[in-house]
Amino acid sequence: MTQRVRFEPSPSGDLHLGNVRTALFNWLYARREGAAFVLRIADTDPEKAKPELIGTIYEALRWIGIDWDEGPEVGGPHEPYLQSFRHDKYRTAIDRLEQEGKVYRCTCTREEILARGTPTGYDRWCRTHPPLEGRAYALRFAVPEGHDVVVHDVIRGDVVTPFHEMQDFVVARSDGSATFPLANVVDDMDMEITVAIRGADLLNAAAANVLLFEAFGATAPTYAHVPLILAPDRKRLGARHGAVGILAYRNEGFLPEAMMNYLALLGWSSESGDEILDRDRLIREFSLDRVQHSPAVFDRDKLLWMNQEYMQKLSRAEFERRVLELRPDTPAEALRRALELDLLQTRVKTLAEVPDAIRYLAERPAIDPDAARKWLGTEEANKTLEAVADVLDALEPWEPDAIREAIQRVIEDLGLHRRKGPKPIFVAISGSEVALPIFQSIWIIGRSEATDRLRDAIVDSTPTV
Repeated sequence: MTQRVRFEPSPSGDLHLGNVRTALFNWLYARREGAAFVLRIADTDPEKAKPELIGTIYEALRWIGIDWDEGPEVGGPHEPYLQSFRHDKYRTAIDRLEQEGKVYRCTCTREEILARGTPTGYDRWCRTHPPLEGRAYALRFAVPEGHDVVVHDVIRGDVVTPFHEMQDFVVARSDGSATFPLANVVDDMDMEITVAIRGADLLNAAAANVLLFEAFGATAPTYAHVPLILAPDRKRLGARHGAVGILAYRNEGFLPEAMMNYLALLGWSSESGDEILDRDRLIREFSLDRVQHSPAVFDRDKLLWMNQEYMQKLSRAEFERRVLELRPDTPAEALRRALELDLLQTRVKTLAEVPDAIRYLAERPAIDPDAARKWLGTEEANKTLEAVADVLDALEPWEPDAIREAIQRVIEDLGLHRRKGPKPIFVAISGSEVALPIFQSIWIIGRSEATDRLRDAIVDSTPTV
């Protein structure tokens, strides 16, 4: 039988790094093995599911480069890939379990369970006591007595859950709707899923899945529980570490190909040891036997490094297109000229940094007060700015190399420090003491505007009495 994998997100929030990494591992496995990749939406929980977020799931996956062979489409047919369309299927499965005596009615409230001293689980009370008349009831699966459950996991080996650690879990809520464990198993059976690659946080639920497959006389898929992603401090990844929706990274200016590469290395490594792996190499080299057991650690600095590596690979035209697509407010002419001089792709780490990095090339900036106090207003600074403005007024040809040579001569003639001497020029031209290379910046800005900025930055240095 053809192998089939699936990704089953819940539309309860934006897809975060862990979600997308799980989707990516499924997708890479499918593309490497020639398996079908199925997308289905787990929206059975009425308290958590937000239908308006389903579209962002499609958008996030497509942005990073993940497509699916089967699944819902925006504005297209959803059945059978949204669980909310499959209530009849689940109801049939629930009825079968009830007819075969594999589930029982439970009328216990959460408060009653806690009052009996079982704060962490269910004590099987209704399994041995008749349900209370007139109360709404849920249906619980009766874990077979003395049955230790074995989950065969290709990453972690056989994981055994003894009977005494198993709870009789709910398969149908009091309103008759199916819970996720039952819906998950019914869908996997119907869609003939052969390999279930999912997060390690679901490992504890795998025993319940296996029991349900056995109850229906079906074979469970091969499980592969991939490691969790932790923050650098080894704690659960939170919003301050990077647990934000994946589309937030798009808005920050990360490239999808860099994000795909980086996420693939969170819990997996290439046999070659290489870290820059394009889409084709990832597909060619991915295998579950190289997925690690221990949690992966999210490192934003490494992601920024990788993003910069990918940005340097883009052609100038492609880099320009992506910047303007992300930030239409970017001064286009300044961007084009900065790219002509190779000023950007090795200096910025994300696309979103570009507009602020080059805006002073198109618009006269306000001078940062701290930079002004540090570098402007002295007799030496004023003499430097005036001398450079005079030289630039008469400079021919107007080219970056000629500008560099002219300014360096001024610095030498005035006997200024090679590194500190040009600082007033930086501040006058860019408004800051940190900017793109100043000689090329002056060329892009143009003679008239550049000399105006230099002279306008001259501040009266006469001491007040």
